[in-house]
Amino acid sequence: MTGTDDMKRADLIFTSILVPVDFAMLTFAGILSYFLRFQTFSDVVPVLYEIDFSQFLNYTLLVAVWYILIFAISGLYQIGFYRIRNEIPKIITACSAAILTVILIIFFIPDLFSSRFIVLSFWALSIGCIVISRLILRAVRYLFLKIGVGAHRIALIGSETVSKKLKDYFNDNVGKGYKVVACVTTLDVVAQKHFSDLARKHNLEEIFLVDTAVAQGTIQNILDFAEIKHLGVRYATGVMGGSNVEITTIAGVPMVEIKRTRLDGWGRIIKRLFDFVVSLILIIITSPIMFLTAIAVRLESKGPALYKNERVGSKGNFLVYKFRSMYMQYCTGTTDNPSMYDKTGKAGEYEEELAKEKSARQGPVFKILNDHRRTRVGRFIERTSLDEFPQLFNVLLGNMSLVGPRPHMPVQVAKYKKHHHKVFAIKPGVTGMAQISGRSDLDFEDEVRLDTYYIENWSLLMDLAILIKTPWAVISRRSSV
Repeated sequence: MTGTDDMKRADLIFTSILVPVDFAMLTFAGILSYFLRFQTFSDVVPVLYEIDFSQFLNYTLLVAVWYILIFAISGLYQIGFYRIRNEIPKIITACSAAILTVILIIFFIPDLFSSRFIVLSFWALSIGCIVISRLILRAVRYLFLKIGVGAHRIALIGSETVSKKLKDYFNDNVGKGYKVVACVTTLDVVAQKHFSDLARKHNLEEIFLVDTAVAQGTIQNILDFAEIKHLGVRYATGVMGGSNVEITTIAGVPMVEIKRTRLDGWGRIIKRLFDFVVSLILIIITSPIMFLTAIAVRLESKGPALYKNERVGSKGNFLVYKFRSMYMQYCTGTTDNPSMYDKTGKAGEYEEELAKEKSARQGPVFKILNDHRRTRVGRFIERTSLDEFPQLFNVLLGNMSLVGPRPHMPVQVAKYKKHHHKVFAIKPGVTGMAQISGRSDLDFEDEVRLDTYYIENWSLLMDLAILIKTPWAVISRRSSV
């Protein structure tokens, strides 16, 4: 299975690399300007002001950070593949704006630094180093695209004339980063099966709808299909309207990209860094609690303290870690965890029957109240959410996020309706909007609605607010287990 989480990965990697490379180039430009002044040109222009290299290096690092901020504001870290000729004016402008700030600081604090040669040489060298480094990076990326690595694999739906025009354009312009893997005039049953196979094999990431003479019902079918298969969608202007879109022109054809989430660009990188750092800190802080919980689980009933349960996420199926809350005879798991796998399949069948009788939730995701299969320790750790602490390791590994829609089992996902698949636009989370708004008391439709709102309106502040509210939601939890 693939999805929009895989889309633009090459763009994200390339853009994220620009930040450390720019920082390194700016530092190099500063060091080079220092040695040019105090060694190469010291005989030509007498040295009237000296500064210790270590102190100068500290100044250079601070200035480099300031440059990076100006670059970001100037749009030099936008996600996408842009021609260097379009970036050079931005680089010159950004470098000039940054150095002017430095000059102003020196003007008001003359004792801080007074070498005009270093300031001017650093300005010129910074422009040159940044331009050269970006030329090299683009050359490297072009070579990868040439051999088919990092290209967006797309399918075209529309008239043969427009599809052929776009396909020929992408074939002639490999550097654009698109590879056409299928062309159809309409998304009929045969095309859907073909697209499904391509998506499952990671050979399709995005659909381009290039026919403006398409019925509204057909458009909705394409959008629903793309949602279920986790494919991105772009359409030619005139097909439909919308506010959460981005318009680009490809081969003279205006294309509109539907933005499924604000996490398509830098938000995704920021969220991943946030998840990694915070989950690592939380693992260290909660390690004593997890250790005691594991002991309690083992003391009450035989079997492992941890178990792995198969769930569905934005990138497909994965194993989620939890503390065991049930007696062993009632546990189900996966073949990757034989000690927790019921080979007869009876435990799974029994759970299905029990869910039909005692589930307190409407929809494909059940919640069994007063479950006799749970141990006494299991009831406590589920009520307090201690059973979910091991999922911090899922976050650290990258198959979950701290905040996001809860991951569900494949048997539950198989019962999803079309609009439920919206939750797969991002990674599943340990907690989320639904968890702080009623937890298991909410019906599934309400949970999906809250998760959809989160996906479409994500911000780092929202993540922080949800994390802060989660402990209180656990303490005030009313539902039984």
